[in-house]
Parts: sequence; structure tokens; C-alpha cells
Amino acid sequence: MSKIIGIDLGTTYSAIAQLDDLGTPEVLASTDNNKKITASSVYIKDQNMIVGDKALDALETAPKQVVTETKRQMENDVVYSIDEGKWVDKDEKNKDYYSPAQISSFILSKLKGYASDVKKAVITVPALFAEKARVATLDAAKMAGIEVISLINEPTAAACYYASLPNVKKITGKILVFDLGGGTFDVTVCEVQGEEVEVITSRGDKWLGGKDFDKELVNLINEKYKKLTGNELDIDNNYSKYMEIAEQVKRVLSVRDKQIESVDGPNGVKEIEITRAEFEQSMQTHIEKLKMLMEEALDGSGLKAENISHTLLVGGSTRIPIITKTIEQVMKKPPLKGVNVDEAVAAGAAIYAGLKSKKNLNEAQKKAISNVKLQDVCNFYLGTLVQEDDPVLNRQVTSNLILIDRDTALPATKSSRLVTLYDDQESISIDITQSEGREKNREFVNIIHQGELKFPDKKPKGRPINVTYKYDTSGKLHCIFEDEATKEKYEVSIRPESAEDLRKNYEAIEHIVIE
Repeated sequence: MSKIIGIDLGTTYSAIAQLDDLGTPEVLASTDNNKKITASSVYIKDQNMIVGDKALDALETAPKQVVTETKRQMENDVVYSIDEGKWVDKDEKNKDYYSPAQISSFILSKLKGYASDVKKAVITVPALFAEKARVATLDAAKMAGIEVISLINEPTAAACYYASLPNVKKITGKILVFDLGGGTFDVTVCEVQGEEVEVITSRGDKWLGGKDFDKELVNLINEKYKKLTGNELDIDNNYSKYMEIAEQVKRVLSVRDKQIESVDGPNGVKEIEITRAEFEQSMQTHIEKLKMLMEEALDGSGLKAENISHTLLVGGSTRIPIITKTIEQVMKKPPLKGVNVDEAVAAGAAIYAGLKSKKNLNEAQKKAISNVKLQDVCNFYLGTLVQEDDPVLNRQVTSNLILIDRDTALPATKSSRLVTLYDDQESISIDITQSEGREKNREFVNIIHQGELKFPDKKPKGRPINVTYKYDTSGKLHCIFEDEATKEKYEVSIRPESAEDLRKNYEAIEHIVIE
């Protein structure tokens, strides 16, 4: 019987986990180096895709062929151009290019190889991952030959793992999950009772993570190099190389007060000294953003710091000393330690995979997770564009009607009754929206699907149209727009690419070898 595994598809590092025979989650080691986390980097070498640390090794000799931070591009209409060595607009003509979903599929294929007989998986995504990015993740899995039985938000998976640990089972009450990875930040407030986890709210930033701290270090190193030589480093053409140096410096500064790094530039190799104090000062804008988002999460949950019993750490960037200091400042107490922050998300995904596939488990596995329960929430406002009378302008204007509120418990079903605008109306336009705030202005929402409900016969003004949104526990949205009288309907699920698009994507990569 094939296994169902949990995958943490990260910005900088990824991991795969499964339940062992006793039902304990285990993160699987790489077949290359026996490490339990794999660099989310791909070296495009002709028809061979080299994934992981070996890809990073190629940064020195073939920087344009090494793709990093793909997760940050999942919602964007871009492709990676080997000729230019960067992400470019999708409509540009490039000789050799790959979509974010294709690059991610190579990483997933590599991870899949660490386990035997894997066909299905639970994959984690940031809590505030846009619908388009979630769909791209599903596309990547399909191209890697993996059926996704569910997506789960990263902080929810981590909370599930923490709740399953013997030393955490006694902790009950309100918990804050601080998830700071390489590219994204999520802060989630949840209630934990034994092994039951109920998410209350999440906040975050999909462009805030360890890579942003690395960029600050690159700028700092560049300033010091210029002060020594009068010339700046050629960062644009050596971006990945200097980011790799910055990451190494960051790791050292997490355990030491200073680091002297040999940096090669236009004036040769120079010894650059960076102190932890300088690094922390360069991070201040990001630190303030982290504080703000923590406060927003507390406000959104209706709680204060003193109501939170523990802060749980997730993600490699939480090892940076100033991060734990910042958490202690906001929460008035130090965060809980003692758990491998790199593995918590993948391990939680493995537990959730077990919950979603109990028929495939043995009795010991079933017993181990029998008390685990998860209740997640919708992390966005979901709505549709409508026409409303504006008494000030004395005309109709387009506005956003919210159907499902942020933080609504999942699964959720919400309906609204709309009407046709004028006599002899032949169709209605359908615009499905997503937003982080409760926005009425169409300029501040993302339209995630557009369509049209055509009527066989012209409709009179005021004909009722019933709109129903269904949002399931894996974050998939199903929408129905129905003529109340005739039952004519427009029905759509926000799903991965069409079969034809996926076929074309797969044909483009089917001869590629993953190493």
C-alpha cells in the first residue's frame, strides 16, 4: 500500500516526513547527504535538474543556472530565464525558461525519492498564501506525480506537531505560533487542549523572512567593501553568490558576536568584519514589522500577551538571537524551546496526512493520532464584485461584497441573494475576490476568477440570483451563482491549471532527470 506523506515545501529549505510504525512522525533524511532538510534550490544543467546542496555548490561556477527562492514567485506570472539568470514576465519570449510550478515540481520529485512508494501527500503552505499560489503548489505536485489529498497552513501543521509531543501535551490554553522561515512569516493564535488544536486567527507577510535579513547583510558587506576599496561589489551579476555568503555570516552571528569573512570583489579579496550588533541594526525595519504583525494577531484574536500561555517557534530564522529577544519583548515571556524548528512543519504535515488517510494506517498508528483534532480558519476575505447605488455620486458603482469573513472556521458555506440590474439582461459578470482586509473598494482586492453566467432568455430587472461560496478544510473554494427561478447556474472550483495546460507543462519537463 502506498504511503501518504507530509511535505514542507519551503522557500530556502524543504523537508518530507511520514508516520513510523508506531505513529510517531519522522522526518526523512536526504539520500545525498543524510540531512533532514533539503535546500530548495535547483541547478538547471541541460536536461538534468540537480536539487539541494549540490545546486548551491554550482552558484560559484554557474550562478544563472541556479534557481532559489522559487516559493516567493508561486503567485506571479513569471518564468525563470536561464539566459538572463532571473525571473522575467511570463509573456516574454525566452529560449529556456521554467515556471515556478515546474521548478517546485523538481524539488518535490527530489523529496519524493527519499521515501518508497509515495503517490499521495499533504503539502504545507504559508497561512497567507494567495489562492493563485496554492493552485500553483497543486500544479507542481501533479507534475511531480503526487496527488495532494490536502493543503495545510504551515503554522497549523507546526501547532499540530507541538501538541503531539509528550512535553507539550500538558500545555493548554491560548498559544501563539511564531513561524519565521526563509521567505515568509506567519503568526497564528490558536487554542490547544491536549492534542486538539483550534486556530483563532493568523497574520503574516509573504515577503518577510531569512532571505530579507540576508539582503541586509549583503548591503552591509557591500558598504564595508566600498569603504575599504572605493568600489562596490557587483551584486546584480553575483546576487546568489553574495546571498550565500550572507547566509553563512548570519549563521555564525547567531552563535558569535562577530565574523570576519573573505569577500571577493572588483579589487580582489578583502577581509570584512561584521558584528552581531551591526547585523541587528540593519534588521530594525524588519523587526518592527514582526512586532506589528504579532500585535495584529493578538488584536485579531481579542487577546493580550498575558493571555497567551506559550509562544511556539517554527522556522530556521527563529534561531537568530534578536528574534527571540523581540518575541520576549512583545509576549512578556520567552518562547518555548527544545523542538527542532526546521522539522516541526513537515512532522505536523505527516500527522495531518495520517488523519486524512486513517484507512491506510496500522492499529498503533491509529491509536497514536486518535486524539488529534484540527480546526483551521479562512485566512482571507472572499467575495464578489457587485453594482451598488451610491447616494453621494447618485449613480451605481462597483464594490466588493464579502461572503466569507476572515477567521471563519472551516469548512464554511455562506450565501447571499443578489438581483439582476436591468430589464432584458442577458448575462451577469462573475468576479470572485480575495483580500486581506474587509475591503469594499475594488482597487484593493485580488480577482482570483472571472466568468459569466449567460441566460438563455433575457431576464427582467430584479430577478434573484443566489450566490453560494463553499470553502473546505484544505483551502479549496467552490462557488455557485444560480438563477433562483430557472436554476440555471455558473459553478466553479478554484482548481489547478486545466488538463491541457498541465499536459504542456509536463511535456516540457518529462525528459528531465532529477538528481
